[in-house]
Parts: sequence; structure tokens; C-alpha cells
Amino acid sequence: MPVSIDIIPFSDSLELYGEPDFSSAFSLAGHVSISLSSPSFMFQRRRSTTRALMQSLTVTFEGQSEIITPDIGYAPLRLCSITRELVNGEPVDLSNEGHEDSNKPCSWNVIFDIPVPGWLPTTSTYGDRSAVEAGTRYALYATATFTYLEDGSSSIFSNFCSPFSCRTHTINAPRCPVTLARLAEVPSAPSSSSSTSVFPMALFIVDAQSGQDGAETDTTAIPPEILKKIQVVASIPNAVTLDETSVPLILRLQGNELDGSQRERLRITDFTVDVEQIETYRSTTSLDCVARFMVPPRTQQPPSLPLRNTHSVHTLYEVGLLMTPYPSKSTSTRSFSLFDPSNSGKYIISGDGRIFVHDSPKGSATTPQSENWYVLEANVPLTPEPSQLDWAGLRSRRISENSPLFSVCHLMHIALRCAYEQPDGEVVCERLHFSLPMQHVRMAVPKINPSPVDRTIVGAMELQKSVPYSQSLPAYSQLFYSNGERKIDYSTPLPLYEPPSASSSSSFTLDNSDDDRKSIP
Repeated sequence: MPVSIDIIPFSDSLELYGEPDFSSAFSLAGHVSISLSSPSFMFQRRRSTTRALMQSLTVTFEGQSEIITPDIGYAPLRLCSITRELVNGEPVDLSNEGHEDSNKPCSWNVIFDIPVPGWLPTTSTYGDRSAVEAGTRYALYATATFTYLEDGSSSIFSNFCSPFSCRTHTINAPRCPVTLARLAEVPSAPSSSSSTSVFPMALFIVDAQSGQDGAETDTTAIPPEILKKIQVVASIPNAVTLDETSVPLILRLQGNELDGSQRERLRITDFTVDVEQIETYRSTTSLDCVARFMVPPRTQQPPSLPLRNTHSVHTLYEVGLLMTPYPSKSTSTRSFSLFDPSNSGKYIISGDGRIFVHDSPKGSATTPQSENWYVLEANVPLTPEPSQLDWAGLRSRRISENSPLFSVCHLMHIALRCAYEQPDGEVVCERLHFSLPMQHVRMAVPKINPSPVDRTIVGAMELQKSVPYSQSLPAYSQLFYSNGERKIDYSTPLPLYEPPSASSSSSFTLDNSDDDRKSIP
């Protein structure tokens, strides 16, 4: 065919910065390349001129999610569909006149810029590991409508076939995949010096719940009024990057409301920690979950309007070769620990465990009551590489996100083991357990400034050859707040004021046409 189109984005990946936001958008720019060439025919010495009238040119950014699980089967959803018309007004006349015999086609580039919603989930693969490439995907599509025009120099073969051929043709560009990645913004305030995390520590006032130790079978428990007097404050980072292999944890315990006898009898012997990743798969029947997102209406969803790049397994469900095992079930969950199987997550407290004995109920002259805290610190290790496999593939760490069909959340489970000596001498054990929400994020790879050898000097300007300009530009959220105010980094001090030197303001040099330099005072 003499006319072809291709989509060439400035970058095949789009980085979304910050938390998902329905009111924000990111720019996906590029151009659609239109190529026009002259076909060659037998018994024709010179190729004829090709003329085409481009009536329309549209580019569409479309996202889709597909899940496949053993219990809820296959579920498709169109996340977004944004179309831009690039030919406005009159049709565009294209011709390769003067370049008919060239080995290279004549090309025109039409620029496009599509606003991508800021709430969209990242590109990822999930679901049944036997179904390859199921998950969240995005791509660009382009369609052009042309009318071929006669130029008076057509070949005998083309003239013979013209009554039987249609002059108006619709051409589709090859699918252009686009990867969406969400990156966390680097915190402006550094974390505390004692913390190994990139992000600052978050404080949680915990409402711990009591529960018997699973290793014990007796029904005797610690009196609830004693356990309620134990105050617990926990600290973990605001976010944890996927590159970090440990998470700092700080626990502060206080028992100021305990009397002297209760302090002697109560011991905290150890505590256990576990980090859990919970993946939730949803079908399109859970309308309450899908309605929270700004997805296209049901008239633009399968099966009313099929996806452009549907998974091959959907045909098996349509013809009835595969059936949904549990039609009434709308969700499926996979949860697992992010610890190495050899890591028990248990931490032994040194000493006899009577951590509240030295706390005075009324405080002292040097230590107020509000500062009588017993502090426990630990670096909780996470498994660097997944080693276990199940129906959904490797149990690997993912970022925390929430999408219409697939969600990932993380929790840190903590249990304090308490031992209490009854007045009759019997020792009973119980656990205070609670969970802390975690946020796992992906950080941008820091760009390393190239060495002078990798730079090309042109006059007085240095042009970096390796970094494209579209990837070196910062995101809008890195420069401005959501209300439009500019972000100012106060941690970087302003340069000191230096008065201008006398020599720099006394004279300057001009070059005249005969290379005669004159100094003007």
C-alpha cells in the first residue's frame, strides 16, 4: 500500500509521580509518521506520482485490565480511552511529486499530546501464571482515512483496476505499547539519623487487642484491666521502597497506670513481627468497587465494546469451553509473608522482662511521667528475592496500589507476648497484637551526571548525548503544589552576595568587521 502510518512516542514509558490523583494528569507526547511512496508496476519505466487526501487522523491512548483466576475465571475492563483528532478543518493533500523514484518514502510527522489521567494503575502482570500477559496494559493506536487522487499519469494496470477498487481507505498503525510506572517523590525532609529508611518515620498510637498465645491451651487469661493500662506507640517509615531489604521498627511501651504490685507481676518477654502482602482480584460483577474509579461507562465495556487487544483466553470463555467455577464469587485473595521462610520474626527482650518496674507512676524530678517509655528498636528484614510459587506465580513484592480489578496492600503485624504471675503463683501468657498499614513504593533511579568525556561541546554550550530531553524534564508535581504554588526547597541556601568587581564594569570588547578590537572605557 502506498500510504502507511506509524506511532512514534517521545518515550515508550510514562512515569507518574506521587499518589494516584483523579484531578491530575500527565503528558504523553509524540508524533504520528505518515509515509507516502509510489508503487512499481510491470512495463513501467518510471514510477507514477502518488497523491492522497488525508481526511482524518486520530490517535487513541487506551488502557485495559484483565484478570484470570482459578475461582472467578476471566474478567476484562477498559480503564480509559482517550482519542485526539489530529486533522482539524480541511483535508490535507499529500503528494510525493519529484520523489517518485526515491528509495525512501516521503514522510510527514504530526505531533500529538495526550493527557493521561493521574489515577491510572501501573503496568503489571498478575493472575493465573498459566495465562501469559494477563494484567494491566496500555497502548497507543492510530487510524487514518485517505482518498487516493488521480494525477493523470497512472499506469495501465491501475487504470484497469480502478473501477473495481475503493478510493477511500482506512489505515491502522501498528499497536504501540506504553508502560506506566508510578514513582514516589523523594521526601524533602530527610529521615532521622537513627533510621536507615529513605522516608521519615510515621507515628501510630496503637489500640492493641488481647488474645491468647496460640501455643497455650488453658483458658486462664491476664485480667483485661491490666492489659488496658499498657500504652503502645509504634513507628515505621511513611513508605518503603522496593529496593530496601529491611524496615526500621520502633516500639514505645508505657505502663504509668499500673500499680507497684502489677509492675512486679507483669513481664514482656518477646515480640514477633510479620510483613504481609495481600493481593485482591475482583471481577466486573463487583460494581461498587468499579464505580469508585473514573472508567468508561458500561456501554463502552466488554462485551458491548470488546477490548482492542484482548487476551486469547477470552475466546474460550465466550464459546463455552471454559466456565467460571464460582459465578457468585466476585473476589479472590492471595496473601503471603514477605519474610524468608527461615525467619521466624521473633525478637527476645533482654533481662527478666519487667520493663515497667523502674517506671514511677508519678514520675520523678528529672524524668516526667510522660517520658517513662520503654523503647524497643529492630530492623525487620525482608526477603530480597522471591522463592515460593503458587497459582499466581512467584510471591514477589509489589508496590501498594488500588485499581478496579486488582489491589495490593501491605500490613505489618506485631504481637507482644505478656506474662503475668497470678496471686496464687500461676503464670499466664497472652499476646497484645496489632497491625500497621504500610506503603511500598518504587523510587526513581537517580540520574548520574556524565563525565566530561561523554559530553559534546558546541561553542559555549554542553549538550548531553545520552539523556533525551523528554526524560530529563521534571514532573509538574515536583515543581508545583496541587493549588499551583511553586515548591521551594529551603534546604538549599541562596548564594552569598558578591559585589561586582571594578574591572568587569569598566570596559567591554567589540569585534568589528576587520578583526580590529577596540576597548571602550
